[in-house]
Amino acid sequence: MKLVVYRDAAELAEEAARLFRERVAGHPDLALAVPAGRTPRRMYGLLRDWQAQAPVDYGALRVFSVDELCPPAPPDGYFWRQVRREFLAWAAIPPERCHPFRVDAPDLEAMCAEYEEAIARAGGLDLVMLGLGPNAHLASNEPGSAFDSVTRPVRLLPETVGYILTDEVIQGAVCDRAVTLGIETILKSREVIVLVSGPAKRAPLERLLESPIDPAVPASALRLHSRCTVLADREASP
Repeated sequence: MKLVVYRDAAELAEEAARLFRERVAGHPDLALAVPAGRTPRRMYGLLRDWQAQAPVDYGALRVFSVDELCPPAPPDGYFWRQVRREFLAWAAIPPERCHPFRVDAPDLEAMCAEYEEAIARAGGLDLVMLGLGPNAHLASNEPGSAFDSVTRPVRLLPETVGYILTDEVIQGAVCDRAVTLGIETILKSREVIVLVSGPAKRAPLERLLESPIDPAVPASALRLHSRCTVLADREASP
């Protein structure tokens, strides 16, 4: 695992956006899972601004989701709605190459199994980009999630629901159920990039880096990955 610390959130977002464009330039049909949330928001804004100045062809990408809230979230998902608005809306990626979680499916277990199959048909994920949860959860894999877990429905802890509700983008009720890429699914990807920003993430980042590798700290599983980079700002750095 590689940790790189940046001066502030703005510098972190700039490096994340640069890496994103670099990976796409080197592999235009990249299969990647993209995050929602606060930390990626600056990165998406920079990608949009840079696209107007120096366009990159995103049209061949295969885009997957990291996780999604279950209803009463809207059928297109709270998290995917952010990804669509902040990235897909201007990136000109054909809809058939975009793979949101169908949280309105009548059988979520079956939908998650189909999602794993879609990832397999894509040849596996080339890149998973993630944030880090305040309790060191990874995607929506809460503490105690098995390292061999695959894409599945999960139950969110009350503190995670409360944290989601503090994001100004979230409007309305938030369910304590979600669907998420499993830890094994993430570890099978060819590369993982984790974005960590702000003083609230200092303790979970310290646990990611220094705790025993154990399901009690889901993010500690990333230390088993052969190509994982953590981009953090100084406020988040232990």
